[in-house]
Amino acid sequence: MRYHRKPLPIFRPQFELLPVELVVQIFKYLSTSDRRSASYVCSRWYEASKYCRFAEQMVLHLIGVDFDDFKPPVMNLILADRKYPLIKLSRVKLNVYSKFWENYGPFVREITFEKCMIWRERVISLFKHMPNLRVARFVECDLLRDDLFRTWKFFDNGLYTIDFPGVETLSLAKNNFSQLQFESMVEMMPNLTRIDFSNCFRQVETGRKMFLLSCIQKFIVRRQYVLRAINISGIPVDDIFLRGLADAEGLLLDELSLTYLEKMPTRLPAIVDLFRRQTNLRFLDVTGSNGITDYCVEQIVRHIVGLQVVVMTGCWGISDYGIRQVFRLQQLESLNLSNCIRMSKHGIIDGAAFSNRAIVKELHLELLDTLDEECVVKIGANFPNLTVLNIGGSSTCMTDWSAQYIFCNLVNLEHLNIERSTKLTDAGFTGIDLPEKTFSIWDVEETFAIDRLKKLRVLKVSGCYRMTDFALRYGFRFNELKELSLSRCHQISEAGVERLVSTCPTLEYLDLSECPNINDNCVKMIAIQLKRISTLKLANCPLLTEICLHYLVTFCKNLKYLYVRGCFKLPPDIAERLSKIPTLRQVYKS
Repeated sequence: MRYHRKPLPIFRPQFELLPVELVVQIFKYLSTSDRRSASYVCSRWYEASKYCRFAEQMVLHLIGVDFDDFKPPVMNLILADRKYPLIKLSRVKLNVYSKFWENYGPFVREITFEKCMIWRERVISLFKHMPNLRVARFVECDLLRDDLFRTWKFFDNGLYTIDFPGVETLSLAKNNFSQLQFESMVEMMPNLTRIDFSNCFRQVETGRKMFLLSCIQKFIVRRQYVLRAINISGIPVDDIFLRGLADAEGLLLDELSLTYLEKMPTRLPAIVDLFRRQTNLRFLDVTGSNGITDYCVEQIVRHIVGLQVVVMTGCWGISDYGIRQVFRLQQLESLNLSNCIRMSKHGIIDGAAFSNRAIVKELHLELLDTLDEECVVKIGANFPNLTVLNIGGSSTCMTDWSAQYIFCNLVNLEHLNIERSTKLTDAGFTGIDLPEKTFSIWDVEETFAIDRLKKLRVLKVSGCYRMTDFALRYGFRFNELKELSLSRCHQISEAGVERLVSTCPTLEYLDLSECPNINDNCVKMIAIQLKRISTLKLANCPLLTEICLHYLVTFCKNLKYLYVRGCFKLPPDIAERLSKIPTLRQVYKS
């Protein structure tokens, strides 16, 4: 007699039965895009994704539409019961009345107008429906024919003024405006604590620019007791301008961004006096300030001991001595020294000895050919808690040997940029067939692959032309990677893409530009398996034909941006063929 064993029932975890409160706590560890994907699993997870704290992180971004109640998407937004605390409008025409603002305006905390065609009456009427508005941004609104500032009059016959006391942050970045327009705008917002005038007056003659800078200076002095953050980067300022700020004894900032190009005066330099008085600064950005010298840096380190973020990109007046001083800041979390051409590896190596290594989280060293593999090894050994490492464009420093020390020690990395590392090969990426093992003790030998960096969200390896499909097959296994740049990796082909799409399923941004072996089958695999892909760059991929467009239309449900410049086999009516993709915003073609 035979006995047949009854198969055991298969039990699967029923995550949908978890209490909503527990799901919310779990969702707090996920990124915004991960929460959005998880919300499609079941009704309970969808309910948890609508938790108010999560909703506050979502931005309603409309591009190139008419804000009309009788046209989508505004027509659909009015019917929805969802609130939108963060709104961004790019190239949106606001020339008609909309019930949207009346219904949802009280919930808006931040609003950004970018390259918008709007009239003064309309924007004032919008703000009147936003009693809880805290942040208002008008970015590059002077590029259109009927622009924001050119025809905006804030006073009607001098009979009344407009007042929005709740607004605390104002940005007029990348605009050209007159004295009247500027003063009227800031007077409308009497309680500003944070202002941004970065990259303004780009097409303004020098005399007028200096006059408008004096208006900004007077405003800062007038509001010195309440302002906490000032951004005037991209507008070169002189010692006269800075003297007004340095002499304002009530000005105690948390954040300061400026561009200083002058040669520092030998007697009573205002830039030094300003740094000596801003002892409360936590964030300092002097990008492109060739006038900043080692002496300035020394004064910064001596008087602003609480600095947490320092950005000195393109400060060509700073040498290794100044770099060593910066590392003495004991609360430093983020340091950007990209394109500081006078710096050598000794500034980093020697400075690391003085730094508080445990709290340094971000290090940007882009476009520095003076670094070498020894410097990279020291970075890996001295800054174990780095989450961001940017050494892109430093072609000589990342070798197979130095890469192994990065992959071994910096396991907390979330953002890694090693673009144009021309010495890096498959052996460095995978740890396979290295001529010399990373660690060798007696009979124990160990090497490391790049997928040891489990927390990676952004990886940029563009221009690493010695990488092949072998690296993608044996080194790229990232369950949380969102952005991957592989442009100009000439040896990547269909076999590598096949492996990539299966081992990096959460990719949202993929750049395969100038990869000559990418074909229609590659696009098919990307479209089918990368469900979250929203930005796909395929510029100058000569093998692509109109067949790949069919795959995108059929399988891509979240694609927003497509780059196909230089793909000469594609038909001219690409945008029309892809019009069935509901999320598509822009196609960049020849």
